[in-house]
Amino acid sequence: MAKFPDPISAWRAVLGRLQLEMPPAQFNTYLQPCVGHAWEEGCLVVAAGSSFAVSWLELPIHRDMAHEALAKILGHSASIEYRALPGIAAAVGNAGAKSAAPALIAAAPPRVPVPADYDLGSRRSRAAGPSYDWQSANAATCNPAYSFANFVIGCSNQLAYHAARSIAESDAGDGGDGAAGCNPLLLYAGPGLGKTHLLHAIGNYALGQNRAVLYVTSEQFTNEFVSAVGKRTMRQFRDRYRSLDVLLLDDVQFLAGKEQTQESLFHTFNDLHQAGAQIVLTSDRAPQTINRMEERLRSRFQSGLLADIQPPSLETRLAILHAWAEERDDAVPSAVLEMIARRVSSNVRVLQGAFNRIVAAARLLQQAITPEQAARQLDAVAGRAAQREITPEQVLRETAARYRIGTDQIMGRSRTAAVAEARQVVMYLLTEELGGTPTEAGRFLAGRNHSTVIHGAGKIRDALAGGEERIGRAVGAVKEALYA
Repeated sequence: MAKFPDPISAWRAVLGRLQLEMPPAQFNTYLQPCVGHAWEEGCLVVAAGSSFAVSWLELPIHRDMAHEALAKILGHSASIEYRALPGIAAAVGNAGAKSAAPALIAAAPPRVPVPADYDLGSRRSRAAGPSYDWQSANAATCNPAYSFANFVIGCSNQLAYHAARSIAESDAGDGGDGAAGCNPLLLYAGPGLGKTHLLHAIGNYALGQNRAVLYVTSEQFTNEFVSAVGKRTMRQFRDRYRSLDVLLLDDVQFLAGKEQTQESLFHTFNDLHQAGAQIVLTSDRAPQTINRMEERLRSRFQSGLLADIQPPSLETRLAILHAWAEERDDAVPSAVLEMIARRVSSNVRVLQGAFNRIVAAARLLQQAITPEQAARQLDAVAGRAAQREITPEQVLRETAARYRIGTDQIMGRSRTAAVAEARQVVMYLLTEELGGTPTEAGRFLAGRNHSTVIHGAGKIRDALAGGEERIGRAVGAVKEALYA
């Protein structure tokens, strides 16, 4: 029979391994507060502080990492079961705090000084105007069509959904268990994967609780800041943002390079966070991969919970399509829904476009929705890459030819400037042009991590958006060769 070490020591050893593999914010929020509780038939029972923490820990990616770490420690496989036992977690955690390794003790975030004239107890009184109506002012900004009820949950978005739901249902400043460690919450994912849906869902829920909520895009924040500087109305601008209970800021990657706007957001963030307001941000990439973002602001983004949303699995896409079909009078056969789900995998927005086209075409042409009719419509919108059956191998070859290097160099580990840029162009084309997911692109590129692909493709996207002619010519030449 296998021998097992003390459960507390076993779990601390697991923590020592996982700390090197996970983002500090997630590790400190969910893993470090847990404690080993007992061994039950070869299974390590770990006490967690809340059911929300358990749901995060049991996500496949996190569960597998912990199981692998435990197996390496024991020398044989063993499972881990997480249980919401806040009393045990707190008692054992406090008792062992003095003897725990310093590296495993989460440092408390630094307290940010608050101006002497800042009233922490009456944020709402600082709103623009003596009788500012937050409900009517924000009803137009929070789309009522987006709610938690119509957000389809799958393995790719569980953490983001539960975190968003948790902070919507509990005030960030109330010390409640539900939102612990989730302020700020930063949701990051590619386009069309549900970030904005969750932002609006939080806003709509919070507005129903009569809280001061503001949803704003980073572009709107920038425009308002520039306007306030030009019109000398900075006091009103500051009061508008710093009197909030909940700030929902969309697409923070667009603040990159805007130094004065970042400065304003930095101080706004500090004041809101110190006053106990909830901050929720979205980005199309992880904050550490956003170029030209001030480090102090980037560190603020990383101080809470980071939750990425991956492209939906086949099962999740089917569930989304079934939900849309149930909302319509049109009869959409299950075979058609499955066809759409299998052929459209990039993001939910493209999925919705394909679904709407099939339904609208059938209605306008007065035809029944059949697999044959659906296939014709999908062929029409599949895009140039699908119609020409362009493969990842072709993208790799044409990019290598453009940069005059070998395909083996791109697939290898060389980090020379030319090879690294060529590799990033491949990542960009695989995800943007062929519609592949970062995970699929990373798997093709010799098993690289999906976050590496997001970062690489993002660098090319930023270069193109910034008008860098050399990279623009290179990408254009590869695309021309692909579609010639």
